[in-house]
Amino acid sequence: MQGQTPMRKTLLLSLNGLYIGAIGTLPIALGFWVYIPWQRLHYPPVYFVYSSALLFGSDLLLLIAIGADLGLRALSKTPRIRWPHGSILFLIGLSAWAALSAAWSLEPRLSLYTSLHLLGISGLALSLSERPSAWRPLSLGCFLGILCQTALAAAESLAQSTAFLEPLGMEWPGRLDPSVPGAAVIALPKGQRWLRAYGTLPHPNLLGLYLLGLAAAPAAWSLRGGRWAFAGQTGIGLAALGLGMSFSRAAWLGFGAALLWLLAASHLPIGRRMALALLGAGGLLAVACAFAPQTVVRITGGGSPLEVRSILERQWLMEQALRQITAHPLLGIGAGTFPLALRERLPPGYRPEPVHHVGALITAELGLPGAMLGLGVAGAFLRSMRRGTSPEACALTASLLGLLVVSILDHPLWTLAPARALGACLLGAWAGQLQADEGPPRLHRRTLDWPGGARRRIPDWASPASPGRLPSHPNEE
Repeated sequence: MQGQTPMRKTLLLSLNGLYIGAIGTLPIALGFWVYIPWQRLHYPPVYFVYSSALLFGSDLLLLIAIGADLGLRALSKTPRIRWPHGSILFLIGLSAWAALSAAWSLEPRLSLYTSLHLLGISGLALSLSERPSAWRPLSLGCFLGILCQTALAAAESLAQSTAFLEPLGMEWPGRLDPSVPGAAVIALPKGQRWLRAYGTLPHPNLLGLYLLGLAAAPAAWSLRGGRWAFAGQTGIGLAALGLGMSFSRAAWLGFGAALLWLLAASHLPIGRRMALALLGAGGLLAVACAFAPQTVVRITGGGSPLEVRSILERQWLMEQALRQITAHPLLGIGAGTFPLALRERLPPGYRPEPVHHVGALITAELGLPGAMLGLGVAGAFLRSMRRGTSPEACALTASLLGLLVVSILDHPLWTLAPARALGACLLGAWAGQLQADEGPPRLHRRTLDWPGGARRRIPDWASPASPGRLPSHPNEE
C-alpha cells in the first residue's frame, strides 16, 4: 500500500470490506428467498417463480460484489482480467446465447431476464476465480448457512409444522403442516402424512441442494486439519443431518458422489478422509434410523400414490422435453420458457413445471447450440477435476460433482435464480483455488494463515491475479 494517497487507501479498504462482506453474506442469503418482483408475467397455471422476473436478495449481494470488484480494479490500476477457466467461458457463452434466444422466444421478456441473470452469475464466478483469498469469507458464510438451515430443518421435522417461521414474514416456506394440500409430504403405509423439512426454502429438494453445495466449506476445513478441523467435522455432520431430513433423493445421491470423490483423493491424509466420510455417512444414517418408515418409502416407493404420481409426472415431463427438442432442434423455444409451452397439453392434475433434467431442459429451450455450451461448462469442469490438490480445491470439486449429479435428476440449477447463483459461486471459488494451487511463478507471492491453521501462498494484493486485495490477516504485512 506504499505510495497510495490517504483517499485511495480509504477507498480501497472500503471497497475491499464491501466485497468481503457481500461474499461472506451471500451463502446465508441464498437460504432466504426474499425478492422484489421486477415484472410478474401471468401465465396460469404456471407457478409465478417460473414465469416472472424476480430480483432476490442474493442477487443484490451479487451485484454489490461485482461492483466492488470493478472498483478495486480501477483504483489499483489493474483492470486486466486473466483468461477465465473454460467452464466460466462456456457459461458466458451460454448467457449470450440465452440473450439471443429472446428473438424467437415464446416470452422474450423471460428469456432476457434469464440471460441477464446468467451473465450476472458469470461475472461473480469470474471475480471469485481471480480472488482465491475470497474463499475465507465465503467458507465462513457457508458454515453459518449450514448451522441455520439444519437447526430449522430439525425443528420443522420434530414439530411437523413451519408455523414458527411466520414472524420472519417470508413468503416461503409459508405456514405448512402435513394436512396442507400441496405440501411436500411422505405418505406412510398406514395413511399418515409426514412433512419433509424445508428450512426457509420453497421446497425440501432445494434445502438438500443448498446444504450439498455449502458442505464444501466444512469439508475443506476438516481435510486441512489444524484448529478449524473440529468446526469442519461438526459442519459436515450437521450438513448431512439437514440433507437427510430434506428427504431429497437427488441430494442424497449427490452427497454420496461427493463423499466417494473425497475418499478417492489419495494425496490427502487417509485419516482425515475417513473421518469426513464417516461423519457424512453417519449423519444420513442417523436420519434413516430416526425416521425409518419415511426412509423406506422414499427409497422404495412403498406403493405410495404420491411417489407413483411423482414418477409418472417426471416421465411425462421428459416426454414433453423430447417433443420440444424434436420440434425445435436448432434454436429451441427460448430460455426460461419450457413451463409456458406445457399449458395447453396438461393432463388432469399435472403441473406445468420444468423437466427434471438440466441437460434436457437447456436443449429444449436453447436448441443444439445451447446443449453444446452446457456440455462445455460440465466438460471443462470434469477435465480439470484432478488439477486441484489442496483440501479447498478437492472439497469444492466434490460439491460441484454432487451438484452435477443433482442436475441429472432435478432442474433448479437452471430454472431458479438463487440455485444458479449457488452453482456459479462454487464454480468461481473452485477455479480460484485451482489458480492458487498452480499460481503463476512470475508474480510476487505472500504467505497467509487460512482457516485450518495452514499457511498457503496467495498473490499479492496489488497483483493482476488478485487486484485490490488488502491484507486480511494482522501478521500479513
